[in-house]
Amino acid sequence: DEERVSSQALLILVSLLIAALLTSYYLQRWRIRTVHETVLSIFAGMAVGLVLRFSTGSYIKRIVTFDHTVFFNMLLPPIILNCGYNLQKTSVARNIPSVLMFAFVGTVVSAVVIGVLVQAYSLTGIESIGFSLLDSLILGTILSATDPVTILAVFEQLRVDPKLFSIIFGETVFNDAVAIVLFATLSALRSSGQDFTLHAVPSMVWSFMLVFGASLLVGVAIGVFMALLCKHLRLYEYPTIETSLVLLLSYQAYLFSNAIELSGIVSLLFSAATMRQYAYRSLSIKSKRTTRYLFHLLSGLAENFVFIYLGISLFTSSDMLFRPVFVVFVMISTCVSRYAAIFPLSRILNAIFKYRHPSAPSSAQPVTHEEQTMLFWAGLRGAVAVALASEVSGQNGPLLRTTVLCVVVLSVVIFGGTTPQVVHLLGIRTGVPQPDSSDEDDGSDIESLSDSDGGGRRTIIDLSVSAAQQTQTGRAADVTDEVRIPMEQISPPLAPFSRFSSPWSEPNVSWLTRIRSSFRSLDRSLIFDLDKHYVQPLLTRQDDSHRRRNHLHRRRTHTRRTRVRRRSIPANNDTRPDRSSRSPSPPTIAGSSVGPAADASPWSEHYPDRTWGSSSSDTGSPSKSRADRPLLGS
Repeated sequence: DEERVSSQALLILVSLLIAALLTSYYLQRWRIRTVHETVLSIFAGMAVGLVLRFSTGSYIKRIVTFDHTVFFNMLLPPIILNCGYNLQKTSVARNIPSVLMFAFVGTVVSAVVIGVLVQAYSLTGIESIGFSLLDSLILGTILSATDPVTILAVFEQLRVDPKLFSIIFGETVFNDAVAIVLFATLSALRSSGQDFTLHAVPSMVWSFMLVFGASLLVGVAIGVFMALLCKHLRLYEYPTIETSLVLLLSYQAYLFSNAIELSGIVSLLFSAATMRQYAYRSLSIKSKRTTRYLFHLLSGLAENFVFIYLGISLFTSSDMLFRPVFVVFVMISTCVSRYAAIFPLSRILNAIFKYRHPSAPSSAQPVTHEEQTMLFWAGLRGAVAVALASEVSGQNGPLLRTTVLCVVVLSVVIFGGTTPQVVHLLGIRTGVPQPDSSDEDDGSDIESLSDSDGGGRRTIIDLSVSAAQQTQTGRAADVTDEVRIPMEQISPPLAPFSRFSSPWSEPNVSWLTRIRSSFRSLDRSLIFDLDKHYVQPLLTRQDDSHRRRNHLHRRRTHTRRTRVRRRSIPANNDTRPDRSSRSPSPPTIAGSSVGPAADASPWSEHYPDRTWGSSSSDTGSPSKSRADRPLLGS
């Protein structure tokens, strides 16, 4: 009987998940932006939870009610793994000061503001709320954890400005890790029977830094271990084992950190990021594609399941203590804390940037006013806050859990449901492809694996057609719909430390000025050069680079010849080219001829035994043959 009831409960959850996926399909198919799928998932869960609330069967209610153990061990790891594995290192690195400021300082400011306001409300005696200062700070820490799921899903659909996307992505990912570590620190202080005092701040800071740093090292160590396995073992010959090791080692980093009382979220995040940076380069092409799509699939299922879980738990939870005035006050306090964590810190960042670059325009600031407003609106709360609240026990536990659950549902409905409208009202750029959305080093340099603009267009690097020819001929009526990148727009690789100018070679400069100039010139490009020329050769496989280059060369040559034949089809009713003649006219690429007329004939230098016919092109400018064209990377 217990197995039958468990099957019924799981059937309810799976049916809701299928309904959520079909709803997502129709919302994207019909381009409905007024409501997001996560909001509908919460409402569907609330409807089912309301029915279960007044029905019999307590065992089903207990199964479908939110369980923080299930969330932390099964639902949260796929979401964090996908975030770390798809961490846009280039975009996040460009905005790393803003990301770190909002993720670390902003989280602490938000927790302190909510804690102080809740403590002030508790002292008034309204609704008999008796929170201590430590309980208020714990509530502030719980509600300082933002939710990246809804906002990032909306941003991916709208393709917002890559700068804003990278700031919000980095801030939300690191914010959850900081909030969880800070919550663990305050919970340890509460379990020891102590109260929060100013004398306990240094020990709390030290404990926070120790836990965060140790968790980071564990994640990086496991990521490096996976990179060394891929380098020294021939795992690329067994893609199934290779993909399984990437998944299991990431999950092992999470479980190991939790087992030794560290932060599993931090370890999992940095383990996935390290594997993407180093181990990913040594994986086979099948494993690269499989890991990306598998992690994205698991993350999407977990995200939809979490919001359904939250909606059902709003009515099926047994130990709930609802105080409506307190819920409204905490919701307002959450908005005030988000404002205090975004706008003042943004002014500090802009002031530092203005001091270092006095002549820079206002549009070049780290965070513009429109981006600040969008960051404020993107601070909705999610399942991480509910999971942390589930671990709180004691007299104020039921009230705290109920309040957090109500605030999370309200923030997702209000802020998450109106995000597309706010994006358009602020005039933020949309329809911009993400800089790291194209897959690198996986054999997709000819055709990207995913559509860059959602319309079936493929990004192809044209090695033969110059920018001038493309400007004259315009867009060619090709068989395949393509976006062409001229050869002139492909910049050559930089030499090591090419962007690092040493101030020590300048004469008549004091040693203090030279030291300051040296630190100013140590920009992010130097870190990228160190990683590219020293760290990557140690952790990535280099012995089969020629094999991969030859494989890509064969694919490029075959694809280019196939497209040349397809574009040389005559425009008349005869769709087959005349292959009977031994003197064919030169093929046409992107609307212009490859070779000139027969009397001009640089072609005769390379092919003296052939006679080339006249070209139908109007330009008449000779072009190089396929044998003389430079290949990408040569």
